[in-house]
Amino acid sequence: MKLPFSVLVVVHTDDLDVLLLERAARPGFWQSVTGSLDRADEAYEAAAAREVREETGIQLPSQSLKAWNVAYTFEIYLRWRHRFAPGVTHNTERLFSARLNERAPVTVAPEEHTAFAWLPWREAARKCFSWSNRDAILMIGAALLTAGCATGDGRLATHLEGGADDVRECAYWYRALDAELDGAGVRDAQYTRLAGFPHLRVDRLLASLKERAARSDAALRAYGERMAELDLEARRHEVRNLPTLNDEARTQALRRASECSSRLRAADREHAAAVLAAVQVPDDYSTMQRVLGLYAITKFPFAAGVDRWQTDTLAAFAHEPDEANPRVRFSPPPSAALPRAVVAGILARAAYDPLGHPNLSPREVLLLAAAYAPSFEVEIRADHDRFGVLRFRRGSGAPEVDAAEPTVYVNAAYTRYGEHVLVQLVYTIWFPERPASGAFDLLAGRLDGVMWRVTLAPNGEPILYDSIHACGCFHMFFPTPRARPRPAPDGLDEWAFMPHSVPHAGEDERVVLSIASATHYIERVRLERAASLVRYAFRPYDELRSLPRAGGVHASLFGPDGIVPGTQRGERFFFWPMGIASAGAMRQWGRHATAFVGRRHFDDAQLLERRFELDL
Repeated sequence: MKLPFSVLVVVHTDDLDVLLLERAARPGFWQSVTGSLDRADEAYEAAAAREVREETGIQLPSQSLKAWNVAYTFEIYLRWRHRFAPGVTHNTERLFSARLNERAPVTVAPEEHTAFAWLPWREAARKCFSWSNRDAILMIGAALLTAGCATGDGRLATHLEGGADDVRECAYWYRALDAELDGAGVRDAQYTRLAGFPHLRVDRLLASLKERAARSDAALRAYGERMAELDLEARRHEVRNLPTLNDEARTQALRRASECSSRLRAADREHAAAVLAAVQVPDDYSTMQRVLGLYAITKFPFAAGVDRWQTDTLAAFAHEPDEANPRVRFSPPPSAALPRAVVAGILARAAYDPLGHPNLSPREVLLLAAAYAPSFEVEIRADHDRFGVLRFRRGSGAPEVDAAEPTVYVNAAYTRYGEHVLVQLVYTIWFPERPASGAFDLLAGRLDGVMWRVTLAPNGEPILYDSIHACGCFHMFFPTPRARPRPAPDGLDEWAFMPHSVPHAGEDERVVLSIASATHYIERVRLERAASLVRYAFRPYDELRSLPRAGGVHASLFGPDGIVPGTQRGERFFFWPMGIASAGAMRQWGRHATAFVGRRHFDDAQLLERRFELDL
């Protein structure tokens, strides 16, 4: 009977060429050296050396074998369980590597293998059929790069670089995974990675709370946990979009990420200062572009252009929309009203968080979204005015809008006001395109998104609304009586354009947005009680980070830079002196620069606090 204890040996050269063997029983399946212990008292190191000798004919030099602090436990396939004692269902495999100066002659055991190959380590990892074998090669390759056997990329924090074996190996594994994600172009840009800490990410709100994190051990732990949660959230999408993995490998990669995240967070506890020092979110403006574009001079005509748009928008809001144009009102799905007292109870949980940060579950986000969702009254003159769900169609390289399913994508966001962290609800609709109004329309292009945001007071009442298009353009604020604008500072910087205010909303009232044809500008905001028979559906915004494609694979709507590929506008050739990459292109949440003159982001943590006095 075979013992359920085995070794996996990654044989490699100084140049990081890795030896793989093709299984005789399964042609096309490649693996490293592997085998079970011969007897219960056989040392794992002895078993590793013996398996290399038996399967390859290589007699390992002394000191070439390295034991890694890694063990894989996996279920034994049913067709092989007869080889083990009755009731044995799982095998535990310990990892070793064997280092050679150069490629050695190989003599395969014909009853086990039919061929061999020496391959560069990343190529070898992709060729392996076993997720654990692939995982092992990537981790060892990254570790050897870090150790100076080849040129590595990006340094780890000192306490991770030189920590305990399990910590260091987890950090190497992260490095290998990150290299694979970057190589495949599936990096998710919604949150910012922390330099030196591959298990942590941060957004603008969380970055603004780091002074709170330093107040107590409990706050610091909560802060680390939230950064780790953001990283694991992003990795779920990245790993799902990685085309080189099968479903089992994806599951195991995410399990490893969760385990390694816990180990690295434990190692961070004695190095709080280093962690907090690494917390920063760079803005989405290029200072170099502004220098080359003579921003100090060119901002003046751009500011004049912003003034013209604001004047035109005020004129549009001053007139009732033309009722002769065909309009369709889309209302939220019918749902039981959520009393504001219940909402206040949900929001009050922030008082029990050491950071004062509400942490809404996906179910709570949808409940709140249903309570405050707007109706969209859209002027429809052609298919470009029909919003819907985004899907990859067979043979299509980019997602397309399926208007047969009117859909609103929902995500929660947060902003600061004094010591309060306020909950925001963001609603995004996608149109197939913004059509060109003429031969030289710089704003036209594929896909057009409109985003509407509701900021809630702690008692659950909407206190302020604002909106942008998914390019970050056309930022408008709609204050309620509980939000009074602060004076704008001197200068040309875009501050807070308010074309209209919104009265206090009763619990049974809903915001209705009138949206123009083609431009998809918001032309009117009002409150009404009546709903229409045409309903839209809710979907989590996170779905856009990993959409299904034909063949069982997934891909993000967004590129690794946070921009939706194929949505570039002609304006980018003229607006680049303002420092915004590909101005006018559609963007991912967290990547919306909203001012051409000045610096401003839709998710700035203190965006509202600086511009409004709120009655909380």
